[in-house]
Order: sequence, then C-alpha cells, then structure tokens
Amino acid sequence: MISRRDPGGDPGRAAAAAYADRIAGGPPREVFSPRRSAVDQIRVYALEGAWHLVTLGLADQGFELTLRLPRGDDELPTWGVDLLISLASYARRSGHGFADGHQIDLRGPIKLGAETAITAAAVTGDPALGTLGEVEFLQVVGLTADELELCRSWRTLAVLGLLRGRDPSLTTVLERSSLLDDPALREAAQAGVTAEGSALDELGVATLGWHWRGRGKRRVLVVTLGAGAATALGPALRRKLTHDGAVFDVVGDAGEVRFEVGPEEGWRLDGGLLVVDVAPGSVEELAGLFDGRVGTGGVRRLVGLRFTVTA
Repeated sequence: MISRRDPGGDPGRAAAAAYADRIAGGPPREVFSPRRSAVDQIRVYALEGAWHLVTLGLADQGFELTLRLPRGDDELPTWGVDLLISLASYARRSGHGFADGHQIDLRGPIKLGAETAITAAAVTGDPALGTLGEVEFLQVVGLTADELELCRSWRTLAVLGLLRGRDPSLTTVLERSSLLDDPALREAAQAGVTAEGSALDELGVATLGWHWRGRGKRRVLVVTLGAGAATALGPALRRKLTHDGAVFDVVGDAGEVRFEVGPEEGWRLDGGLLVVDVAPGSVEELAGLFDGRVGTGGVRRLVGLRFTVTA
C-alpha cells in the first residue's frame, strides 16, 4: 500500500531530499511513503514534459533508484512508484544491489497489464543527480526483450549509448519500439559488436530454444533465438570459427548450442546439448543468418536443421 505523509526527520534522508529538490529545481509534486517497504520515500518531480521519480532510503546499499517517464498531463505515474518499490525490495531482500550497467529481466510488461514491448530494464547513472557523497543515483531505463539480449551479448552501456542518441534523458516510453527496428541503429549495434565483442568465448541467450517441426523425411529441428542475441552471434562466429577445432558456445536457460569447425557438416542432439559441425567454407553462410534481422534460414549442407530469429 502507498501512503502520502510527511517524510519525517532523518538527517541523512533530509539532506538527500534537499539535494534532489535542488537539482530538480523545486520541491516534488508528491512524496510517497510506502508502508513496510524497502524505501522510505519516492519523490515525484513534475518536470517539463517528464516525471522524475527518485527513491530515498537505499543509501545504506550505496545507491538510490530513479525513473523518468513521459508527462502528458498531471496524473501521477503510480505504476512507476510501484516499479521502484519492487526493485528496491528485490535489492534489499536478495542482498544483490544495483550498479551502473546492470540489467533486469522483468519477465512481463514493465507496467502490469499494459500493451508494451518494454519487458526489461537496465540501470545507469542518473545524468542529472549523479552522486551525493558515496551514494550513486541510478536511473532505471526500460528495455525491450531483444535490447536485453543485446546487452547480454555486447555491453549494457553501449546499448544505452545508442538509446541515448534518440533520447539523452533515457525516458522510459511504453510505446516505443526496439532500437533494432531502426536500420541505422541496428547497423551501429552490429558494428559495435564486431569491433568490441572479440572477448566473447560464449554467448548467453535467455531466448535460446529448439523444437521439432514436420514429419518423416521433412522433419527438421528449428533453433530459435532473439534478434538482440543474433546481432552479436554473427560477428562472434566469424571471429571465433577460423580454424579446425575452433568452438563457440551459445548457452541458454534450458540448453546449449555448440558450433565446432570440422572437415564435414553435421549436427547431433544429445539431451540439452546441440552440437553443430561446420566446415570452414560454410562459416560465412552460417554467420550470415545472424545479423539481427527476423526470419528463418539454414546452411545448405546442414540438412534437417533450421535457425529462426524472433523479434
């Protein structure tokens, strides 16, 4: 339950509140003080065109959380308040605090019940509030599922950098589409992965899975993964699969795909491990399937195996 009441007299909290008020240019429109919560307050500032939500009460963890939302009218964004309460509760209950570059898989819409592609988030330094003493103000930034995959396979701060090119304040907009839907940003992501992702020895892909399709001689195994992961996978395969015996692993929550360079093409499924043997001359054909674009394809000599990249 959320209540609105006088925040009280904690000197440290009062100093942080005064600091946030000063940076915001005035007092908050509303102060929420949730009962039996991980935070003492959530201060909601009405800025020009945006709401700026700021927690107080996590300083002992070394951070406070913030969130920017579009402001079209004066209706308070209570769902954003609930989100920050949930994230603060997770941090305090689990003992795993947040830091610049962390990602969060929300496993559903960031606003419960909303029709939105924003189902994940990242945290980064709040550009306005920065730090106060040893406490860092971390902004929660909504992400789509494929942007989350791109963060995991590349770098979170690099992905946020692309989003910042669209919106320097990193406002969480429920209606926005993925950055990978923009050809120019998708190309920039691919270039970044190609230039910076060489340290990848394996790729963690939460969306990795496979299923059988068809019957008899037409039966094929279809491997699926998200577009964000695919953006990183193509360049990684080109870098790593350069000689006989080279291996690159794609690791999912429920299984693993291992690409190995060998003299002949083939594949075998052993429980939760799918091993794909690819000849040196077919590496480019394989890598070309994974450039971030949605679709289904295969390597000509890998009979009975297909790959699908999903949005």
